[in-house]
Amino acid sequence: MQDKHFMTDKKLINHIISVSDVKVNETVLEIGAGRGELTREIAKRAGKVIAVEIDKTFQKHLKDIPNTEIIFENALTVLKNQKIRFDKIISNLPYSISEPLIWLLIKKDFKSGVLTVPKKFAYRLVAKPGDELYSKLSVVAQVFFNIKIMQEVPKSAFHPKPKTNSVIIKIIPKPKNLSALVLLKQGMKVKNAVREALCASKGLTKREARKIIKRLNINKLLDKKTTELKKKDIETIISCLKPEELC
Repeated sequence: MQDKHFMTDKKLINHIISVSDVKVNETVLEIGAGRGELTREIAKRAGKVIAVEIDKTFQKHLKDIPNTEIIFENALTVLKNQKIRFDKIISNLPYSISEPLIWLLIKKDFKSGVLTVPKKFAYRLVAKPGDELYSKLSVVAQVFFNIKIMQEVPKSAFHPKPKTNSVIIKIIPKPKNLSALVLLKQGMKVKNAVREALCASKGLTKREARKIIKRLNINKLLDKKTTELKKKDIETIISCLKPEELC
């Protein structure tokens, strides 16, 4: 079973709902519904809630919540394999899936997300070059999202108390730029990913795109797969794909 800590602080639950700004015409995805404390509050405001919970023992707590579809499955599996559409995501995340969830969310179209995550993980998402926590995840997350740390959450807000401190973050997807379009081509060679991104975003022919790629200072990266790129590689691609470098 994934790590599970129930948020019992009603003020914090209401704060999460408030900063999520859920509308009556929106579908909200919730991951880790548990006993439904947060689910019920979302359902009062949303047009529909899709609540994902891996543990079927919580079925009795969730079965009577209105406007809510319950999926008893691993959330990462659901997001990988099912074509679920949602406007917003709200979750007190099982902490063990925080990072893989971010990698999955870069591929999804949605308006915003409000997530309770481990404090160290949150500060890794927003870390800048030179920070101790700065990593490949920091670079990628900031390519795809505007990320804001909203509020720290005391351990006492959960039952049982987690071992780590938590924070509430808000993520808003950015418009897809060239770097994002390249990184979305997971498993593709960089030269092909850049070519396809240039063709799609600028209406270029493959030949025209290849000419631009030859001018970019990324020759050492062209035969790598996008999933093999390291932090410095991604930084190089971001720098070389700035509009002024493509003129």
